[in-house]
Amino acid sequence: MDLGLKSKTVLVTGGNSGIGKAIALGFAQESGVNIAITYHQREDAANDVVQEIQRLGCEACALQLNLEEPSQISRCIDFIVNRFGSLHTLINNAVYWGDPTYRGSRFEDIPLIHWQKMIRTNLLGTISVLQSAIPMMKKQHFGRIVSISSDLAMESMVGSGPYSTVKAALTGLNANLVSELSSYNILSNVVLPSLTMTENATRQFSKTFQDAAKTAFPTARITKPEEVASLVNYLGSAANGHINGESIRVTGKGSQAMLSKIFADSTT
Repeated sequence: MDLGLKSKTVLVTGGNSGIGKAIALGFAQESGVNIAITYHQREDAANDVVQEIQRLGCEACALQLNLEEPSQISRCIDFIVNRFGSLHTLINNAVYWGDPTYRGSRFEDIPLIHWQKMIRTNLLGTISVLQSAIPMMKKQHFGRIVSISSDLAMESMVGSGPYSTVKAALTGLNANLVSELSSYNILSNVVLPSLTMTENATRQFSKTFQDAAKTAFPTARITKPEEVASLVNYLGSAANGHINGESIRVTGKGSQAMLSKIFADSTT
């Protein structure tokens, strides 16, 4: 499919690994796209992604980005616009997963300082990226925005209170973007993956857990990063002419309740 992005510029935050990497490489399948990715750590991985994008015939760059630093965010957007001339598509994928110390902790046992960091980094950081990128999109009367949420925003589990909350907030944020940006031909959507078998997930979860997790999916397998990316690539492209204000799950209709139980059993 022709995504209509030739000579246009895409930014994928957190594009050096996992779903973000798959999204960036998905856009690179259409030659002539300018692709910027950001990373917080692992510059080597980001450079590897840039080289792979370039081998596919696209221009690319990697920029270090800390979502807690608004000034760094604005400099990042300015650099992209100065290098490529514009910014047409923004994929809000970068995420701070939180302190693993509190993974599985009850709601009342998670200290407020942890909530504050999750909100400051994931929600306010995303807002800062949007505020930096939107003026350019308005000026050119074109933009596509996709924010990566999680099905945990809809069906949470023990210990995921802060993460679930900031991901759920993306839905309300998106509703506001739709009301203010649609008349500028800027479409904004949210994608909610379930458990996705990224490189990190493969390292983090045991083979026993992975086999058990497959039983939570009617398809008898866990979602692949490329399967999330294919939807994001479409929504973030000019080929998407009128899908706007939607929150779309990519879960294989998996059961979060079953996954939560499997996860709880694996940590007890």
